[in-house]
Amino acid sequence: MYLYIVLLTKLLIIFFGILIIYQLFLAHFIFKEGLEQQTQQYKDYDVNNPNNALILSQQNAGNIAFLKSRIDDLIPLQKQVADISGNLITLSDKVDEIILQQSNFATQNLPSSPPEISGTSFDDSE
Repeated sequence: MYLYIVLLTKLLIIFFGILIIYQLFLAHFIFKEGLEQQTQQYKDYDVNNPNNALILSQQNAGNIAFLKSRIDDLIPLQKQVADISGNLITLSDKVDEIILQQSNFATQNLPSSPPEISGTSFDDSE
């Protein structure tokens, strides 16, 4: 029984050692989802060469594909912007309601005339 425990302990040490080495390997190659380097880039046109009509059309197609991929990345944000805009309008309405309620509360609870306070005037006759 003792031999099995020792063997199991050694196997667990080896297993966790391999896991640590694997994590160190992954830490060396940092992969962040969505941040991979893109090979496509926008390229300016060379309009000085009159013989490059085919090259310009190919470059134009590449630039259109690049711009389309950038717009496709922005389309999911449209829903988030609409949600935030709706939340902002709702929040603004709620704040206006709270201000109105506080104003009504203040006008209802304030006396119509200032209260009389005694003992605050000096009397020289005493």
